[in-house]
Parts: sequence; C-alpha cells; structure tokens
Amino acid sequence: MTKDENPVLREMVDIIIREANPETIILFGSRARGDAHPDSDVDLLVVESEPFCGPRSRRQEVTRLYRLLRDLPLAKDILLYSRDEFDFWKTSLNHVVGRAYREGKVLHERH
Repeated sequence: MTKDENPVLREMVDIIIREANPETIILFGSRARGDAHPDSDVDLLVVESEPFCGPRSRRQEVTRLYRLLRDLPLAKDILLYSRDEFDFWKTSLNHVVGRAYREGKVLHERH
C-alpha cells in the first residue's frame, strides 16, 4: 500500500491480517481503478488457506470480519474464498475472482 492510500483502508487491512491471517487481500472495484467517489465502498477479496467445509463456515468467517470492521467509517464489501477456490476462478473472465485478480491491487500477500 502506498503512502497516499486511505488510512482507514490501511486499518481495515491491518485488522484482517491480525485477526484472520489471510494468504492474500486484493482491493478491487472503483478504489483499485482510481475512480472512486468519497462515498464509494471498499471491495476486498480475502483469500484464506483452508477450505470452507464441515465446522468451518464461510458465512461465520465473513460475518466475523464484518463485525471486526464495523466501527470503521467506510462502507465495505468483503468476498472470502479459500486458496483452492481462488486458484480455480482466477482465470475466469466471468467471475468476480477473475476480475479482481486481473484488475485489482494486492494489498497483502503472506510469504
């Protein structure tokens, strides 16, 4: 993230990293393209290592992330995928993961 990025966006990313330890976070949509308005939401694609199955619920995890970020003053849209799902969809021309992969900005990548 560059120094001219929104500090609230930086705080959102820091919270997600601290609380979820994702592999990757990608900013996409108008804020990534640079044509956002002051009231535009933040579109984040979060990629986690483990699949969502059995006791691990995508809905519970994304709800947890929204709760962690609820006090921050930017509207947000968080999409949550496992690494396998991300790898499957990233080359798709008609899926949001493919679009985020091609047009988005990687804000975090765990090494």
